[in-house]
Amino acid sequence: MKPTATLDRIDTPLFVAGALLVLVSLTAAVWMLSLGDVVTALGLGLLVASGLLLTGIGLSPDAATH
Repeated sequence: MKPTATLDRIDTPLFVAGALLVLVSLTAAVWMLSLGDVVTALGLGLLVASGLLLTGIGLSPDAATH
């Protein structure tokens, strides 16, 4: 059996940046929502969505072949 190297197909900087963006934005959105600032929490929700997209691009095998 041939071993598969899954880390070779992951664009690590994009994955890490996306994951950090999701975690920080989600934390800030929950904090703002607990303070009652719904509009800012919804705006930070857009950053969560963009972080998820960035993470998905980092996980794509095509992104590592640039």
